[in-house]
Amino acid sequence: MLAEAQLERSPRYAARTFLQAGMYYDSAMVEWKIQNDHFILFRNYKKVAELARKSVKSSEQAINIARRTISETEDALGIRLEKSGEKIRNFDENFSRFPMDKEHRERFSRARLLYSESRQAYKNKNYALCMSRLDSVEAVTNELSTFYRDRLEEYFEDYPKWEAALEQSITFSRKNQTIVLVVDKMARELTVYKDGKILKEYPVELGANWVGDKMEQGDKSTPEGLYRILDKKQNGQTRYHKAFLLDYPNAEDKERFSLNKKNGVIHPDARIGNLIEIHGSGGKGIDWTDGCIALRDSDMEELYALCPVLTRVTIVGSTKSLNSLIFDI
Repeated sequence: MLAEAQLERSPRYAARTFLQAGMYYDSAMVEWKIQNDHFILFRNYKKVAELARKSVKSSEQAINIARRTISETEDALGIRLEKSGEKIRNFDENFSRFPMDKEHRERFSRARLLYSESRQAYKNKNYALCMSRLDSVEAVTNELSTFYRDRLEEYFEDYPKWEAALEQSITFSRKNQTIVLVVDKMARELTVYKDGKILKEYPVELGANWVGDKMEQGDKSTPEGLYRILDKKQNGQTRYHKAFLLDYPNAEDKERFSLNKKNGVIHPDARIGNLIEIHGSGGKGIDWTDGCIALRDSDMEELYALCPVLTRVTIVGSTKSLNSLIFDI
C-alpha cells in the first residue's frame, strides 16, 4: 500500500498522511524484529498486526487525499492556464503593435515561451513545474498589462479633441458635398467620407512610434490634427508608390512645437520635421514609417484618383472611446 501511495504521488499531495503511514510501517517492522528475537513460544505479533493495519489505512487515506488534491489541482491549473492564455492573447491583440521598448518586448516573448512550457508540464502531469511557470507568466503579463493600460488611458485623455475633430470633418464633408479623409491611428484605418457618409475604408500602417502626437523630427510618430493635401506625387516624384504631401507642420503644430521647446519638453536643438505623406508601398503588417501613413499600392491608386489637392485630412488617435473598445486585460 505504501508503494501504491508512492505511485499516486502521495509524498507530494498528501505528505502528512503518507508520512504517518510510513511511521506506522517502520514501527511495525521494529516491533516485528523485537518479537522475532523472542523465543518462538513467547512471540506476540498482535501489536505488529495493529501497526500494519494502521499503515495500510493511512496509505489508503493518503491515496484518496492525493487523488482528490491532484484532481483539484488539475482543475485549478486548467483554469489558470486558460486565463493566462486568454490574457496573453488579449495583450497580444491589443498591444502587439503598441510601441514597446526592447526590454518589455523581450519579457513578453519570454512569458509566451514559459506559457508553452507550463502547458507541456500540465500535459505531462508535472503540476509543480506548471505552477512555477504560470507564476512567472502571470507576474509578467499582469505588470505589462497594467503599464500599457495606463499608457493607453493617458493617451486617450485627448479623445474629446479627437471626437471634435472627427465631427468637424464629417460636418464639413456633408455641408460642402466633398471628400475628407479620416485616419484612425488606433484602428489603423483610413476612412474616406463623401458628402458626410463613409465611401471607402483602407487599412494603413503608421510611424513606428505612433502613440501620441508628433513632437519633433526623427521621433517616428505620426502627427495628429487637421491637415490638407498640398501636393499629389506621381511615381518618380516619390520613393513610394504615389503620395499625398500633407501641410505638416501647420500653424498649430508650429505653435505647440515652440511651446514644448520653451517648457523643456523637447531639446532646444530639436527640429519640427516635415514631409509627412500619405503614400503607397504599405501592406507590410507592421508600423514602419518615419511618421507617414502607408497604404497598399492598389489602395493608394484608388485614393489617388479620388482626392484632389487641398482635400482635408484629419488624423486622430481613435474615432472610438476607450470604453467602447474591448480591452479585457
